Amino acid sequence: MKFKLSEDELKLLKILEKLGGNAPVDTIASEMGLTSDKVVTLALNMSSKGLLILKTEEDHIIMLTDEGLRYAELGLPERRIVNQARDKRILSIPELVNIEDWEKPIGLAWLKKKAWGTVKAGKVEISGEAVKGADENLIELIASEGRVYMSSLPSSLREAVDVLKERRLIKIEKSPTRFISLSKLGEEALKEGVEVVEEVSRLTRELIVSGKWRNVIFKRYDVTLPSYRIPIGRLNFVREVLDYIRQVWVEMGFIEMEGPILETCFWNYDALYVPQDHPARDLQDTFYVKTPKSGRFPSKDLVERVCKAHESGWTTGSIGWGYRWDPEEAKKTLLRTHTTCLSARTLATLKDVELPAKFFAVSKVFRNEKPDRTHLCEFYQTEGIVVDENANMKHLIGYLKEFFRRLGFPDARFRPAYFPYTEPSLEVEVYHPAMDKWIELAGAGIFRPEVVKPLLGREIPVLAWGLGPGRMIMLNYHLKDMRELVMNDLNLLRDAPIWIR
Repeated sequence: MKFKLSEDELKLLKILEKLGGNAPVDTIASEMGLTSDKVVTLALNMSSKGLLILKTEEDHIIMLTDEGLRYAELGLPERRIVNQARDKRILSIPELVNIEDWEKPIGLAWLKKKAWGTVKAGKVEISGEAVKGADENLIELIASEGRVYMSSLPSSLREAVDVLKERRLIKIEKSPTRFISLSKLGEEALKEGVEVVEEVSRLTRELIVSGKWRNVIFKRYDVTLPSYRIPIGRLNFVREVLDYIRQVWVEMGFIEMEGPILETCFWNYDALYVPQDHPARDLQDTFYVKTPKSGRFPSKDLVERVCKAHESGWTTGSIGWGYRWDPEEAKKTLLRTHTTCLSARTLATLKDVELPAKFFAVSKVFRNEKPDRTHLCEFYQTEGIVVDENANMKHLIGYLKEFFRRLGFPDARFRPAYFPYTEPSLEVEVYHPAMDKWIELAGAGIFRPEVVKPLLGREIPVLAWGLGPGRMIMLNYHLKDMRELVMNDLNLLRDAPIWIR
């Protein structure tokens, strides 16, 4: 009985026969000059005919270490010593060249172990012929292919694996590997002969008119075979959350605030009534910028009002901080540490005819933090302000409840807190059903008069709040390490569910 196979199918059978009837997919793909995916597809089609067996087994991949790669290029140290001493037969150790000091004892020890020569009184004496061994052959093989499978190693090289592993020239990793094996029917096909016919994937007019369709093999389509996942294009899941937060604020009637990432201490700290000796302004908390070292002030009147608020409280009813305000300190440049500087800039430009007004921001900020499981040196914040003569704490709580409800947290509670530039202040906790506990997510309050009056020119209630979406995103996506938000793990980016809509 003659078997009708395509040219690639016959080629696959012959390569398997050459490799002993069983081989990893990668090895076969290399021999055939095809991709691994195409070989698997071919093998699946042939396995449905009973010619091949496709299975997954645990194999070991052998790769060279950094030292192994060095020796692949330069040669083992004992080989280099032998090459230098071969002509003279006797060579003093100080005469050895192109061998690092740390390599010399290694090379001399293995030279004696391989019986290539002896070392006496600081001299190397070569005895006999230094035949290339399995260890050198294995290094050359791995270097040429990048990595080799343990199962495909010739028996003559397997004895060298333990030696090179002991010398730390190779590393071995476990790997689930797909193997293709010849079945009894496949062996029979090779013995009895195969008729090579053309394989086509569709019936064309030319095949029908010429009658050629009688002499071709039509490629079968088996919808039950495993398929490959094709990842669709999508936004980074962090960007999806930030866009949704932005959408929520817009739907609630807020206008987005924007501003520079490179900021001055004036807007980042002084305009928010943060004293110039506050610990948050230290270098360990803030990224200061060398160039430009200082920035420009806004209008002279605004700077004067902020200065007086710090020194004496100005006309806010406060006594201020009681120190001499330094304009040079306020001019220093930094990477903004919070988005509240955008609120300060916005308040400074508002006119009475524009009130009442509501604003929000979703922007990146920077802190001089060492990245770890719970901290990043750059991250996103979202915040909002409401400027309204009639605003009060009840309105603030209402805005926050509605915001978190739209983000999927219908239960929120509030407790008193302290923040430098709001009074009264509160912290927001939401109930997380999956974790069965309350999670702190935001801080809020009403801006102090020392913040509002110098910027706006008069006292008026300004509701303010801010939160970092990072923690909320981690909770939603069950992440344990904040660094996963910026690591761009492809599996995480592809598998992360779409954010709530």
